[in-house]
Amino acid sequence: MQEKNKILIGIVQGRLSNSPKNRLQFFPKNYEKEFKIAKKIGFDFIEFFTERRLNKKNPIWKNKNNIYYELSKKNNLKLHTFCDDHIISNSLLNDNYIKYLKKLITNIQKNKIKNLILPMYGKSLMTDSNYMNFIKKFKKILNYNRNINIYLEGNIQPNTFKEIKNKINSKRLKFLFDSGNRSVLKRDLYEDLLSFKNELGHIHIKDKNKYKVNVMLGKGTVDFKKFFLILSKINYKGNLTLETSRGDNFLKSAKLNLKFVKKYLI
Repeated sequence: MQEKNKILIGIVQGRLSNSPKNRLQFFPKNYEKEFKIAKKIGFDFIEFFTERRLNKKNPIWKNKNNIYYELSKKNNLKLHTFCDDHIISNSLLNDNYIKYLKKLITNIQKNKIKNLILPMYGKSLMTDSNYMNFIKKFKKILNYNRNINIYLEGNIQPNTFKEIKNKINSKRLKFLFDSGNRSVLKRDLYEDLLSFKNELGHIHIKDKNKYKVNVMLGKGTVDFKKFFLILSKINYKGNLTLETSRGDNFLKSAKLNLKFVKKYLI
């Protein structure tokens, strides 16, 4: 049971493993090992994901497709979020993708996961000018399974998301705020965070430098002291996932990044 008002901290799957050079988002070969590491370090959950290119070796597609649930329970980790990166290389407007997504939603529910992240980039890029194209698809997804929350991730303005919410009128649709991605936009990161307020469902924590490259937390352009003060001000009730850099040593980096975030939550 989650303690009242406690913000849980998770880490993206694959960040507790080595990866090929310049591959930040990488599905781990030994995914089982990450559960023990995550618990030992002090994370509350692992955020699972599907890759841009379909990977049938991902346990979410296996016949015994509640593997994530069993491994999380065994290692005393929560089950919280699942991110579908496949949407980046396959348009949400394509009916074949919707068929794929329905199967994914069915499988993540078998793993007791209630929150699905849709990163609206690439072939599914959502902007302040084209968002109306996606409204019907969002409704269809929400109506398909009423036990799943949808978190939209993107670069849209707070007012645009509020328009989407007005059109759809569902409490199960929320916004995912990415500190790193939003920091490189020609907008005020902190004003946006304040404006999203009650629409925030989840937050990805990462830092980027002036060259838009992921770096260790505190080494980039994000003012995390200001960032977490705003979260406190708006009484943010969601959780956090570290989508952070592995650095030279993934284990050392994960520990340092977790420690960095925790000091703002005391």
